[in-house]
Amino acid sequence: MTHITGTRGCAPRKPRHRLLMASLTAGLVFLSACGGSGGSGGGGKTSEEVLSDATAAVRANRGGQDAPLPASGPAPQAGQNIWVVCSTMAAEGCSVPAESAKEAGEAIGWDVTIVDGKGSPEEYANGINSAIAAKADGIILANIDCVNAKSALANAKQAGVKTFAFYAFDCDDPMLASGGAPLFDAQLLLAGGITYQEFSEEHYSRSQADYAIASTDGEAKIIEFTETDILIAQHLNMGFEKRVAECGGCEIVKKVPFTLTDLVTGKLQGKTEAALTQNPQADVVYVPYDAALTAGISQAVVASGRNDDVLVVGGEGLTPNVGFVQDNKGQDFIAGTPARWVGWAAIDGMNRLLQGEPQVDSGIGYQTIDSKGPFPSETTYYDGNVDADGKPKQDYEANYRKIWGIS
Repeated sequence: MTHITGTRGCAPRKPRHRLLMASLTAGLVFLSACGGSGGSGGGGKTSEEVLSDATAAVRANRGGQDAPLPASGPAPQAGQNIWVVCSTMAAEGCSVPAESAKEAGEAIGWDVTIVDGKGSPEEYANGINSAIAAKADGIILANIDCVNAKSALANAKQAGVKTFAFYAFDCDDPMLASGGAPLFDAQLLLAGGITYQEFSEEHYSRSQADYAIASTDGEAKIIEFTETDILIAQHLNMGFEKRVAECGGCEIVKKVPFTLTDLVTGKLQGKTEAALTQNPQADVVYVPYDAALTAGISQAVVASGRNDDVLVVGGEGLTPNVGFVQDNKGQDFIAGTPARWVGWAAIDGMNRLLQGEPQVDSGIGYQTIDSKGPFPSETTYYDGNVDADGKPKQDYEANYRKIWGIS
């Protein structure tokens, strides 16, 4: 893809053929279930303040937004029986953290069992209930929302089994119409000591929107993909739309709703092809998470012949997606979130929970990656802020070993 430099000289920009695509609603559980053309923003002019702020944010995010690592923690107690229930081991975004949690837990003398949830709430419940039956000391939930395992989590609470979650939302999440009492005992805190909700809505998705705004000089015509069956998508889309609404010259021209079933049954490519065909004016495709891009969206962009005219904004930084950006194959931007680091941070969080200690800032933030880099050089996936040469800026494993007293 041939980029030209925008007038702000910050984010790389695709040729402006004013091909507005229709907003593709992509994500994990977000917007309204109704589809149709969206119309968020547009019809005006982006203020100098918004454009200046967006370009400054892109510049700062390229350097990375990780925070300092935890400086201390309680010495782990060996012999703990810990179960990790992963939403699906078929997805790198869950399998890598789950496997690294097992690695970290075993490093401190814990017995760690991984359960593959296979994308099924029934399997999530089976995994949690099996952990309870096995007299687990703690259960780590990887990418599993409370509402999708509510009864089993209530069983865990009644049995006195501690639960720690990452990349998940509790049963009192405001996106849930019915609400309910929270059932997680603790959750991973992100850079700055913030919750996953705040991170998703106010920081991560905002970085995605800022990139689209800066790269198009505040004139983005967006196809937004939205997903209605997982909560994280709802939070990401909310944050993205909130920021886009401040861009007077930007517009969400089409929302493309999809479900996890669409993703696993190969329907995303057809949805993308239709959206691109029906919305030739669109110049940005927004997809909140990388797995949806690898499941057909990126392939459809390349096949459409519009790969060099459309800015494709994604997230996470999984192995295939880093390759897509490097090779100009249907993805141009990554809001990187670490894979392996999260598992080590989860074990640290579980250790604090089991010992009655408060949770602390894990230091986990995000980083902008595009055709200019920076690409990780020590892993095939993004795993924390890297410098211009792709070298990690912090050694989280060494830090955890030190504060756990096992270095």
